[in-house]
Amino acid sequence: MKKIMPILKTVGMVLQNVMLVTVFAMNGLMGYIMFAPDDMPKPFYLSYAGQIPTVASDLGGELTVGETDSTHTTTTDSHGTTSEGPTIIKIYEPGQGQMVDTGTKVVNLADPGGRRFLKATITIEVPPLDFFFEAHVTEGEDAAAASHSTETTTTEDPRIAEFNTLIENKMPIINDILNTLLTSKTFDQIYTVEGKEALREEIKKEINARLPELGVIAVYFTEFVVQ
Repeated sequence: MKKIMPILKTVGMVLQNVMLVTVFAMNGLMGYIMFAPDDMPKPFYLSYAGQIPTVASDLGGELTVGETDSTHTTTTDSHGTTSEGPTIIKIYEPGQGQMVDTGTKVVNLADPGGRRFLKATITIEVPPLDFFFEAHVTEGEDAAAASHSTETTTTEDPRIAEFNTLIENKMPIINDILNTLLTSKTFDQIYTVEGKEALREEIKKEINARLPELGVIAVYFTEFVVQ
């Protein structure tokens, strides 16, 4: 027994040292991941709440989809001093955008036998024209941009023709997304209120994944009939 005790004591000390080294190594790794610049190699990169993707727009500028965020810009005062400050990115809520009618879809549902049909008229809401042509606004212009958004939907706005061309070019992809999603559903999946809401979110997510430049805000069913 006396011979075993020193061995057990030595093993215990070794295990304790291994644990201490492991803890210090993990702390060092987490510190490196959290505070080192993201252009340095890391095993993984952190994504913080409030961060949102910014993608290039087909109409110029950048589009932002998701929660409110801000980026930094450099400004120069009258004395030639430069400083960094936030640039406000306007995020639109459902009801503030412009509607795009995708037409009426009549499809077979995925129920056995293909005996159930769905007739749905789907409208997607995208941001106002200001969002596509001037994504970044100053804080003082924030309220003015929202009120001006209703004016940009008139035929007098020359940007409408360019926007309509964009939507026309993207419509085959939108229709493909809608038809694929609708035909993949069964009656039991979509006949409830919860099922319809889940389908709206799925359509929105899929369109924004394949066409992020549209920045879809919401999806509406103006007609939804299952037979």
